[in-house]
Amino acid sequence: MGNFTFIAALLCTFSWISVSVSEFLIVEVQPAQEVTLMCNNYTGSATNIFWFRMTGGPNISSISSMFNSDSKASLWNGFKNGNFIMTSNTTNLFLTIKSVDVSDSGLYFCGCCPYGVSALVSPTYLKVQETSDKNTTLMGVILGGLTVFLVMVIIGLLVKIKKLHRGTEQPNRSNLGSDDLNYATVTFAQNGRRRRELEPNVVYAATR
Repeated sequence: MGNFTFIAALLCTFSWISVSVSEFLIVEVQPAQEVTLMCNNYTGSATNIFWFRMTGGPNISSISSMFNSDSKASLWNGFKNGNFIMTSNTTNLFLTIKSVDVSDSGLYFCGCCPYGVSALVSPTYLKVQETSDKNTTLMGVILGGLTVFLVMVIIGLLVKIKKLHRGTEQPNRSNLGSDDLNYATVTFAQNGRRRRELEPNVVYAATR
């Protein structure tokens, strides 16, 4: 409400118009949405009617103007990006803003003169919500997903390295087992020869 009081007081200071805060219409939208503002056509004769915007300072920006409902609206500098469209159905004037941004927030109203507004009709305060919280949440989700992905990649690399290490150790173990088996065979053969050499002596001793 402080912003509205300031704007109303500022308009009175510059002798443009006296308007109560209760007459303000507040429209809140999300970024990238489309909004249409309406202003009553208060003139009884054909004359240029302008859409203006005030953004909290003493400067008022002229957005667009049209001579009557059948004429083509003219856009002023700074608003020729295709996002602002002014239309009329004789009784009402409309200002459509496509893909609104935070910078579009401000007080919108109609007037009959671009340099010295003599009337303020259907003032509407457009408030575009900030998106910092959503961006922070989205960034957190992205970072969380990236962390999980990196952890999975690291685990996969560790498993692969372990398998390769086991593959290089297996041939060495097979060679060592073959050598031990040959050595045991030689040892067994020597024991057999010693037993066969001792057998005649045992028989001879028994006959004596």
